[in-house]
Amino acid sequence: METAQAKQKNVEFEDLVNFDSDGNVVVKKHCDASNKLVARRAIEAHLERKQLDNVMDEYYWGDT
Repeated sequence: METAQAKQKNVEFEDLVNFDSDGNVVVKKHCDASNKLVARRAIEAHLERKQLDNVMDEYYWGDT
């Protein structure tokens, strides 16, 4: 079972990167996380978004 502090850290790490209106990855400027962690989270967010786009394309357009 996660503690409240561990859950808060997990939420903070999830919020390290976001996407702007053009679809670019935007990294939170002021954070306590290491550069390695921020880079890893940015890559994960990009891959998650790419996978979601593929799933949505398959759902709407079928397997072409």
